[in-house]
Amino acid sequence: MFLKRYLRPFGLFFLLTCVAVPLAVQADVYIKQKNHTDEMKFMGQSQPAKDEMFVTWMGKDKARLDHGEDTSIIVRLDKNVMYMINRAEMKYREMPYSETGDILTAAISGSDLSDEEKAQAQKMMKGFAQMMQPKVSVKETGETQKIKNWKCKKYIMTMKMMGITSTSEIWATEDIKIDYELYMTLGLAMMPKTPGLDKMLEEMKKIKGLTVLSTATTSMMGTDVKSTQELLEVSKKSAPAGTYEVPEGCEKENK
Repeated sequence: MFLKRYLRPFGLFFLLTCVAVPLAVQADVYIKQKNHTDEMKFMGQSQPAKDEMFVTWMGKDKARLDHGEDTSIIVRLDKNVMYMINRAEMKYREMPYSETGDILTAAISGSDLSDEEKAQAQKMMKGFAQMMQPKVSVKETGETQKIKNWKCKKYIMTMKMMGITSTSEIWATEDIKIDYELYMTLGLAMMPKTPGLDKMLEEMKKIKGLTVLSTATTSMMGTDVKSTQELLEVSKKSAPAGTYEVPEGCEKENK
């Protein structure tokens, strides 16, 4: 499904890029991240452990996130547009930047539903968004540790939503100089608006610098799922030609 395919990378992209320190960007920024999720057993079903790679390119007014081999998201602030690309099927969806803050509403508006059905769906989504409102708290522990070549500070972040609790141990560094304002703008371009988002962002600003390593335990219905996010590489270099463009031969989806 369209929503399921793209909403998860929105959150991961934002968590990776929205906490950084100011410095003017002279070239594109390249970030490579690895995400590992342990095996999960839930309600008699088993999901094997998996590793996923996330590659982000950030320019002056544009960005691209590649999620594994199949999914890419491109934000073009210079064109006021966002592209969501299924590279496996060579198809993409295009959305004005003004609509990207409300992905669910945009998806409903572009569906085949009747006006009455759309109104009912919008009402249901509004109630669903209220239930999805997260409660986030961040605490700096005062602990420091050198990870790779970066001096990091430790934070504990707790997020609660719809009976699901996620506790993350986050190690972040201010050694990596990235334009905070630019990353915040582009990160928000990829985040769907939800009730309580402003409060969540304000709380997350307590995390100073770029996240280098994060381990999380998510608890739901008596089951714990553990995952790890690791920063593998961050550098400034020129993005390959076509990085911020829809691949040639990719077919546009209208709905």
